Amino acid sequence: MKKLTLVFCILIFSGISCKTQKKPRVPKIDVPIAINIQAESSANTNYINLGYYRFQLLNAIEQFQSVNFVLVEPDENPEVVLNIDIENFMLWPKDERVSRRRVSRNIVAGTDSNGKPVYQTVTASVDIVQIQQRTNARFKTSLSIKAEPPVKFQKTFVANYNYVNSYVDNIQGDMRALDPSISISRGMINEITEDDYILILSKQEMIRRIADEIRKFYDSKTKVPQ
Repeated sequence: MKKLTLVFCILIFSGISCKTQKKPRVPKIDVPIAINIQAESSANTNYINLGYYRFQLLNAIEQFQSVNFVLVEPDENPEVVLNIDIENFMLWPKDERVSRRRVSRNIVAGTDSNGKPVYQTVTASVDIVQIQQRTNARFKTSLSIKAEPPVKFQKTFVANYNYVNSYVDNIQGDMRALDPSISISRGMINEITEDDYILILSKQEMIRRIADEIRKFYDSKTKVPQ
C-alpha cells in the first residue's frame, strides 16, 4: 500500500512539473537591414564618423527586438531600410565661467581625554569652474519594411541638449576642506566628441520611436499562437 501511495505521488508531481515547464524559446530570425545616413556638410558634421554612428544606431535599435538585424548594403536586398538625414547639427562654443570661493569643513582632528571626537575647522580657497555647451540637430527619418502591406514611417525629430559640468581648480589651503563629492578634475568635457553629441541627440526620441515602430511589426510577426 505504501509503495502504491509513493508511485501515485510521483505521478502527480511529474504531471505538475510537465505543466509548469517553460515553452522552448523560438530562435530569433536574421533580418537584413540597410541604414543610410547623410549629413549636411558643415564645420560640425564633418567630424562625425558616420560608420561608427551607423553601428551605434544598429545596436540601440536592436535592443529588445524579437529579431536579429544583419547590416547590409542598400543593393543587397534589405528587408528593413532606414534613411536618416542629419540637418542643422550645431555644436555651440563652450561657455566657461570661473568664480573664486572660500570653503570650509569641520573634520575630526583627534579625541579628548574622554574619548570624544575633537573637531577642527579647515579652510581653502578654490576656483569653481562651470562649463556649458549646447548642441542641437534635426533628424529627417524614413523607415520602410518589406511586407504585405508594406510598413512605412516618416518623421522629423528636432533635438536639443545642454551639457553642464562643474569642477574645482587652483586650490589654495587645506585640501581636506573640500567635500569628497566635489570633482577636482576637468570632468568629461574634453572627452565628449561630435560622435558622442550626435548619439545623445539621437537617443532623446528618434531611436526610441523608430525601434518602437520596428518592434510592433516583428512582435506581431513572430508571436507564437497560444
